[in-house]
Amino acid sequence: MTGRLLRYVAGSYPPSAYVPYALLWAFGGTAVCAVVDDRIGGALPDVGVLVSALTLLVTLLMMRALDDIRDLPYDRTHNPDRPLARGAVRVRDLYVMIAVGTVLVLALNAWRWPVLLVLAGQLGYAFVLVGVELRRGWPAGDAMLLGFVLNFPVQLMINAFLYAGLLHSVGLGPSWSGAVGVVVSALAFLHLEFARKTTRSPRPGERTYSARIGANGTAGVAVGAALASVLLLLVVARGGPAPYWPVWLAVLPLALPLLAGRRFHADRLTRWPYGPAAMFLLSSFAGYQIISIVQEVATR
Repeated sequence: MTGRLLRYVAGSYPPSAYVPYALLWAFGGTAVCAVVDDRIGGALPDVGVLVSALTLLVTLLMMRALDDIRDLPYDRTHNPDRPLARGAVRVRDLYVMIAVGTVLVLALNAWRWPVLLVLAGQLGYAFVLVGVELRRGWPAGDAMLLGFVLNFPVQLMINAFLYAGLLHSVGLGPSWSGAVGVVVSALAFLHLEFARKTTRSPRPGERTYSARIGANGTAGVAVGAALASVLLLLVVARGGPAPYWPVWLAVLPLALPLLAGRRFHADRLTRWPYGPAAMFLLSSFAGYQIISIVQEVATR
């Protein structure tokens, strides 16, 4: 089983891509909540953030496994090279990995019980969602918009877990301003989610939002999410105790979706360029962390 799981990780969750992604998400998602929380206004990484990063790394692996189990019939036809679809790993192996991972992340966070409750809620929701789909076939795999509505709370709850970790570190309770950071990160993710499924010519059987709202509609949602993420941060961060000027750094990543959108429309590209969409998300997370560090240093 160990060998099969290692092959699964190499094929579906390559560490060279997912480790930097998880680290940037954990550090950046925590930092943006500090930036917008009008009681904090910037913070330096600490042990709690490292625990959150390790937790997120394992959690994302479990979410990847759940998605592969849920999409197995589809992948056997449309993505036969994926490890689970080609038989390199068994469904039972993934269930064992998910069970062990759940125990691990809950144990890692047992010393900070409010954070543990948020994490348990996120995992429980994801497990129920996949269980209902596997047992009841609802929602159908091609019901993309309904699936998005049902799955998006997982994204919000992961960001809420990061905010809960920040609050535990600084000894504060939640606030509405700080909770906005959860939405800022989720909107940045929303850009990638819709951009990577924007196409003028879907492949046979391909699941894409463009099949429901058109290529231009999907592209509009992707660009709108990126703009909303940055604008929300600029507006809400004005209430914090730290200097405001570093927040303008969050505008820089916007060049990526705007230039990609220009290419998509002017050059009549078949698909939205994936690279700029992914880099917008990663550079946004990196920018949140830089802003938070600069604000913290400036207030000392």
